[in-house]
Amino acid sequence: MKNKTFLEKDTFIVRDGETYIIYAPFRGLITRINEFPKKNSLFYYQLIDVGFFREPPKSIKRDVEWRDFRSLTLLLTRACNMSCIYCYAKATSNGERMPLKIALGTVEWFLKQFIGETIRITFHGGGEPTLEIKTIKRVVEYIERHKRDKKTTYLITTNGTAKREIWDWLVNYQFGISISMDGPPDIQNRNRPLAVLGQKNSSQIVERNLKFLITREYPFSVRLTFSPTDDITRIVKYFGELGVKTLHLEPLFPYGREYKSVEFGGKSRYKIYSPQGEELLKNFWQALEMARKYGMKIRNGHISYFTKGIGYFCGAASARSMIVNHEGKLTGCLEVVDSLDLDANIFNFGYYVPEEKRFEIDFSKVKIMQERHAAALSGCNLCYARYTCAGGCAVKAVRESNNFFARDLLYCAFTKNLIPLLVKHIVNTTGI
Repeated sequence: MKNKTFLEKDTFIVRDGETYIIYAPFRGLITRINEFPKKNSLFYYQLIDVGFFREPPKSIKRDVEWRDFRSLTLLLTRACNMSCIYCYAKATSNGERMPLKIALGTVEWFLKQFIGETIRITFHGGGEPTLEIKTIKRVVEYIERHKRDKKTTYLITTNGTAKREIWDWLVNYQFGISISMDGPPDIQNRNRPLAVLGQKNSSQIVERNLKFLITREYPFSVRLTFSPTDDITRIVKYFGELGVKTLHLEPLFPYGREYKSVEFGGKSRYKIYSPQGEELLKNFWQALEMARKYGMKIRNGHISYFTKGIGYFCGAASARSMIVNHEGKLTGCLEVVDSLDLDANIFNFGYYVPEEKRFEIDFSKVKIMQERHAAALSGCNLCYARYTCAGGCAVKAVRESNNFFARDLLYCAFTKNLIPLLVKHIVNTTGI
């Protein structure tokens, strides 16, 4: 049998030597069998009775109409106090900022159309959001006054350089905190230097703030951008010894401040280069092994979907999530941050109308975005990894091939190779 991994409805079939592992990730069922479960055989129906080979969850299905935005992200500023070498936004210290009128008007409109139970608000960058802490506080104050009986979840992605009083405030409001940091001082200072004249090193500031949160026993994650230039085990060990409990690992993508073309692998022109599929797989597995020694969790944009399943890779590029940039424009990607972006025409699909306190939405673009689904993309619709990968990141596919309906090929290879390893790892740890 040429293929070694299959997906039958919601269940993986992974060949392991002379046996097969049957794993239904959405139900947490796993077993090992001696023969391939041929469809419509008696054995196949016996496995169905146990709980395998069921229809995937409804959340995976393709959207045929637009209901509402289920979460809100504000890209508050194009200003940043750092000059990261791979910054997709190429933020500057004097970048533009979102007017308070647009921020509050956006939140007001979002709350009116929101039909869910938990209001999820994220503050993110085309720059560093904590530079706009006054606006963040006003937004939170407005939501707390107008949320009615809804629950709230606040999140922020930050470079970790904020002053102590800001951390105290974020902790007080129980923010979910993601801090971008790439490792020990030599790596952090190289990849993520300060933009302050005469002060390049950021590691001491960020590490001090990590230790503050760790001392407070406050949960947070570190978002690590990785290049195979560096030793991943050394990086994970560094964070483990600091006391970090959750590490979100993503590969460096060759697009941004110091990257003029999209090139992968050690043969690219870049010293700090982006990994290829097999290389990323090796380093990810090494990270998992090292993290286990420190009781750390390793997260990844794709693998977080392994036991949940997705039809769309992200909420933004499918118009489920509302992302508003500093100009008041709706964008289908966190990385397409303003009208100057070369891909703005593809990802922008609406704008705020201040005089009427509403958003004008281009539903023809929404329909296009809803078509980028795992069951529809060429190369994905029959792939066993489709409900884990869903074609990968739309903006990365566009920047590789200039095609919104292309696949993110780096993660395609990574995910297809990782899934059988994960399934075998699960069955080995359960002793089946």
